[in-house]
Amino acid sequence: MSFCKTCGKKYNRWTAPISAQGVCADCVEAELNSEREAQPEEHVSAGQMAPSKKRHVPIRASSFIPRTRSKVVFALVMSSYCVTLSALIGAWARTANIKNPPPAFYLRGDATDVIESLLVAPLIESLILIGVFELVRRAHAPAAVQVFAAALFVSETHVWPWWPHAVIVLPAFCIDAAAYAYWRRRASWKIAFSVLVSIHALSNVIPTLSAIGRAMRHA
Repeated sequence: MSFCKTCGKKYNRWTAPISAQGVCADCVEAELNSEREAQPEEHVSAGQMAPSKKRHVPIRASSFIPRTRSKVVFALVMSSYCVTLSALIGAWARTANIKNPPPAFYLRGDATDVIESLLVAPLIESLILIGVFELVRRAHAPAAVQVFAAALFVSETHVWPWWPHAVIVLPAFCIDAAAYAYWRRRASWKIAFSVLVSIHALSNVIPTLSAIGRAMRHA
């Protein structure tokens, strides 16, 4: 048995808390209660207790535009969009059992096809797209009409020799026209034209490589 330093009562030190240090269990409990009463209570409002809601941010077309000002990165990203959409619509066309393209549709894979796909076609078709875009813009048409009208006009030139090709490439030309409009507002038309040609040429790389590989297999 031991005597409490606070109240002087006898207590069993084996039943007292280890941290009591010569104080009985009743005095330790009384000291803890006084400390709890001395601490101020925190009042939490109902607004703080309610779970925070995530703010819904709508997806806009600008969300798909690269944040960098690099024209190279912009052209690479936009061309990847073009290739992906064209491949997706082409897969839908095959699923719908649309008639396969005639032999005249496919590239032969020779040097002439490479030059036409990567240089001539991007230059000429981009000039046509810009011409229609600027014409519609001067008519004070809405921005969406400017983009779609220019894309639709150029895609119609791909009707021959397989008309579904015009539908397949329409989204890609919409991206081309939107890219031109984007850079047209931020720089000169020459810079917008160079970005447009780059996107178009990069989009034609995969079909051109495919044609070259097919030509090498049948050589």
